Amino acid sequence: MRFPSQYRLRCAADYKKVRRYGRHINCGAFILQLWRREPETKCHNCRLGVIASRRVGNAVKRNRGKRIFREIFRLNQEQLPAQYDLVVILRACFTRYKFDSLTQRFLGACCRKDII
Repeated sequence: MRFPSQYRLRCAADYKKVRRYGRHINCGAFILQLWRREPETKCHNCRLGVIASRRVGNAVKRNRGKRIFREIFRLNQEQLPAQYDLVVILRACFTRYKFDSLTQRFLGACCRKDII
């Protein structure tokens, strides 16, 4: 199943805004960056972008990490804050964690009261 375009960051400018103006949270296996979009934007969904550099590993490992975080995002969309752009930067150690642990870390970082 494809990841719908309304739920993903599509252009480099979107990533730059999140990196420049957003908050950064170190979650061990990944870094979460989030930024609240302006209320007047058309899109009211939470959107996700995943960055996996070559430091993470070979192409198989990088793509697996992206698929894992897209699935975490898809399964937990109703719990995520609306009108936020999220960028997940994978680290090489993400393979040490189980899916449930990654999900808890992701949701814990997204739903922190001092961020939202």
